[in-house]
Amino acid sequence: MKKVLLLSLIVLCASFAKAQDIVNLRMDRQQMGLRGYVASMDEDILLRKDYFREDWPERKWFVKDLRNVLREDDGRIVTFNPAGRMLSITYTHQGHQGKTTRCSYASNGLLSSFVGEGYKVEAKYNGNMADINVFAETKDYKSVNLAKADLNTTPYTNSYPFDLKCRQELGDDGLVLKSSYYYVDSMPAKVCEYSYNHNNLLQSEKIIDYTSGEKNISTVKYTYDNRGFLIKKVTAGKALDETVTYENNEQGDCTKMTVERPYGTVVYTFVYEYDAENNWTVRLQFEDGIFDNAALRTLTYHKAPAESKAKADKKGAKQDKAVDKKGTKKQDQAAADKKAEKERLAAEKQAAKEAKARQKEEMKAQQARAKEAEKNMSKEERKAAQAARKAAEKAEKERIAAEKKAEKERIAAEKQAAKERAAGDKTAGKKQAEADKKAGKKKAAAEAGTNASKDELKAAKKAEKERIAAEKKAEKDRKIAEKQAAKKRKAAEKAAAKNK
Repeated sequence: MKKVLLLSLIVLCASFAKAQDIVNLRMDRQQMGLRGYVASMDEDILLRKDYFREDWPERKWFVKDLRNVLREDDGRIVTFNPAGRMLSITYTHQGHQGKTTRCSYASNGLLSSFVGEGYKVEAKYNGNMADINVFAETKDYKSVNLAKADLNTTPYTNSYPFDLKCRQELGDDGLVLKSSYYYVDSMPAKVCEYSYNHNNLLQSEKIIDYTSGEKNISTVKYTYDNRGFLIKKVTAGKALDETVTYENNEQGDCTKMTVERPYGTVVYTFVYEYDAENNWTVRLQFEDGIFDNAALRTLTYHKAPAESKAKADKKGAKQDKAVDKKGTKKQDQAAADKKAEKERLAAEKQAAKEAKARQKEEMKAQQARAKEAEKNMSKEERKAAQAARKAAEKAEKERIAAEKKAEKERIAAEKQAAKERAAGDKTAGKKQAEADKKAGKKKAAAEAGTNASKDELKAAKKAEKERIAAEKKAEKDRKIAEKQAAKKRKAAEKAAAKNK
């Protein structure tokens, strides 16, 4: 069992290929689906807190406020050299970093060693054969009472006894053709055979598994579209019978994954936000339409190789054209946001109106049923029933009034927050326009062959500083307003629930 768990750990930590059981020797950013010259990636998985409202993911503020409304769970920090090879990977849990795995490579560009949390891997090459040894970490705490000591802070010495061997047969291009896993006593654990299509994409796997004490054979087949994106994976075997279909966006990231098993089907959907290099920085995951978790990435980049002058000039002209259109795009976006907010408020108002009508009809029906029941009661019973009915009607009216008041306060708070945000945006826009105007004058003066005076430079710097300060203040005011609105909304909901 120990070896099975360790093997799974290796696959999770080191395999970025689509194969389900490869000790991957190509540790690079391409295997992780990253684009551009990525230098580092800090990725965190965020889970739902105990208090979570299902309508939150539909709110505009949700993505911007993920770290406040969700709780941090596992994560990883990965660094790459300019050539794209992974230098190190550090796994985190709730913000706390574990050991850092550092990678080294052989002359053929494939992994030669790395040390991770609880294990160490070493690979040696002889032509197209790779011999990989896995060593499990043992910790010696000397004369420490393990029942009372805090093992996170207690010093220890460690060693790495041999635990598992993997022999891989490689193609001329470094692709794995066959992997054979052995226990410390040379008994076979698992054999995996792989085939690839003409684009060197994994096409099929055959896995012979001995870990349960008997020989189990399973197969995996992969299907791709004409862009080379994975669209189907079929696994057949005694341990697992599963069909997974994928839908991908233009970047090649999965937007919908359907997992079909004999006992049921689960559909996962994903929503992304991207940076300028087309790497996703935010990913929201939904399971059968219900929000499940989010992933956040912070990426840094190496400086790209120098471009030719003609190419750089063309790129600069394109950027200048984009800058000219930026103001119009911002105005269009602001108008679209305003329209969407207006439609949302109208929809919420209509929904509240319909709910109120339903409550009114239900109250009338309850009153009719109560009056009908009173006909068969004695005088005393009728009197008591009437008193109870009036008390219930009074409580219902108070509840409706409380809900109405809470809704009114919520709408007012949202309007105030929107007003303050618009005011902040207006101030920031004004400062930006002034700064752009001054910068334009300065550029024109420079092009005409004149030098700006020290006072002009000082004024331009001051204007830029004021613009940045105004933007920060506007953002701060917006967050404060949103928090106040959320606080009032929560208080109103609590009051409504209490009255109910």
